[in-house]
Amino acid sequence: MKITAFLGSPRKYGNTFQLLKIVADEIIKVGHKIEIVYLIDKNIKGCIECFECQKVKDKPNCSIKDDMQNLYEKILNSDCILFASPVFCWSFSWLMKSFLDRTYCFDKYNEDGTYISLVEGKKSGLILTAAGDEFEGADLVVESYLRMVEYHKMIDIGRIVVCNVLSERDIFENSEIKKKIENFIENLK
Repeated sequence: MKITAFLGSPRKYGNTFQLLKIVADEIIKVGHKIEIVYLIDKNIKGCIECFECQKVKDKPNCSIKDDMQNLYEKILNSDCILFASPVFCWSFSWLMKSFLDRTYCFDKYNEDGTYISLVEGKKSGLILTAAGDEFEGADLVVESYLRMVEYHKMIDIGRIVVCNVLSERDIFENSEIKKKIENFIENLK
């Protein structure tokens, strides 16, 4: 299975990366390929809601020419997409939010209001870190993620949500987190 993980943390090697790295190592151990894309290294502008993407039905067709053009191809060529983000002000990080907004172009509307999704049936998972507890924003990010997955007609393989993370030690020394990762990897099969 070809997996692409999009890391939406502005801290390239922070807590979210540390958790994603553990997950990626386990994914490799079971024989899958994974690529981590650092959104902080990409030029991604916000969606301008011009609906240019709706004029072509078989490809993203976004009017904004930035690094998303290459990321669209990565998404289309992957079997599974992982979204990794810290919680920022009760939401995804600004990097992940801009990235997710731009995925609207995968959904193509018909005149009767129905739509098709170019990513329908792709697997997806969420990796989330938060300094606070689950009711200080992580719950809202999970809900946003689940609605996005449903909207894109993707298949959710699960979520690894780690709260009260103040340092990478909180990740490495937690047996509950290890169990969450094991379950997540099992769902890839």
